Amino acid sequence: MVNTARAKSKKVKFPFEYTRFEKARIIGARALQIAMGAPILINTDKTEPLDIAREEFDKGAIPITVRRKSDRFVWLDNSDLF
Repeated sequence: MVNTARAKSKKVKFPFEYTRFEKARIIGARALQIAMGAPILINTDKTEPLDIAREEFDKGAIPITVRRKSDRFVWLDNSDLF
């Protein structure tokens, strides 16, 4: 019972803020979709796929999300790889 209480107090599932890497990946993937002919999800006057994808991200219209496996990171030294 102690484990469940501790797990609930430490983990925040949603909402969370995207890291700059996650944001770049989402916007880049959506811009590629738009460039390949996917429908635009918002009303905009912009014509460049990257600008449209940024605007969609800011408005929360992109149906792409990030699944995180864990909040912990394991850093490896070069010697750990061999």
